[in-house]
Amino acid sequence: MLKQADIASIQPVARILPILAVDSIGSIRQELDDRATQFVKGQEYFAHVLSKVGDTAYNVKVESGSLKGTILKMDLGTAAKAGQLLTLRYMHDSPVPTFLLTATPSNAAGSTTEISTAANLIGHYLKQAESDGVTSRFQATAVMTNSPSNPQVMAHDLKNAVSNSGLFYESHLSDLVQSNQSLAAIKQEPQNQANSPIANLMSQQLAILENQRMSWHGEVWPGQKMDWDVYQQQKNADGKQPSNQSQADQNRPITSEMTLHLPHLGKVSARISLTDGRMRVNILAEHPETLEMLTAKRLGLAEAIGKNGQQLDALTVVRHE
Repeated sequence: MLKQADIASIQPVARILPILAVDSIGSIRQELDDRATQFVKGQEYFAHVLSKVGDTAYNVKVESGSLKGTILKMDLGTAAKAGQLLTLRYMHDSPVPTFLLTATPSNAAGSTTEISTAANLIGHYLKQAESDGVTSRFQATAVMTNSPSNPQVMAHDLKNAVSNSGLFYESHLSDLVQSNQSLAAIKQEPQNQANSPIANLMSQQLAILENQRMSWHGEVWPGQKMDWDVYQQQKNADGKQPSNQSQADQNRPITSEMTLHLPHLGKVSARISLTDGRMRVNILAEHPETLEMLTAKRLGLAEAIGKNGQQLDALTVVRHE
């Protein structure tokens, strides 16, 4: 395994040669040579060693930047091995593409623990997201729905906005394998788009897994911002931990909280909890006039929920604190 180099002893990697296929040599050589000259001078690139192809030559795959996926042939000496992660700083392209090997993973003396390529890749993305100041709240860049007055269409648009956000990409890949998701839909997700903020998405995905909470912010319809949180409560209503996992799953309601600052009604929030198919709705209003109006209309809302097939346990309208 390559040893961690001191700053003063960092040496340029030898000539970088694009990997060429057996057929169509001319066109592939030209394409890869062009890609090699697109590296940005001074920029660091995350990469990992694919395989050994000579005494000191290795196939190396770039894993970050606009040239992600580019495979290069590099002279790394005799200590490198397949699966090893590299941090390369691009120096110049004349007379040949040249990099500095600025960092490599190393083990402490006497330690046999090694971090997998996937774990190192995740760590790199998290570090990048942290340097970019990424939060756990997903910031939508597109309007969620253009039909706020049509509940059925709006519900469908809300579902699609979350599904296509990239936050649940790996789950959709699993669905694809089981024929429950189309390849066309997978290709539309951010992970398969050029210049997608992969580091940001991965950071937010891990936050969802850790906290069991999805936080979303953006335009719910044109000109109207909304904060939306969906989470699974960790304890029973009495605050006690359940005695077994099956009981835990049954007693952990799914809660959806939406907050909007409406032009005429002011700040309004809705908290909807669903447990075993039964719903509890709590509406909060900041302005007294809005509170009075929503209180007068709550019976009509309860009837509409019942007609939609939901079992309503409680519906309250209270003042926003």
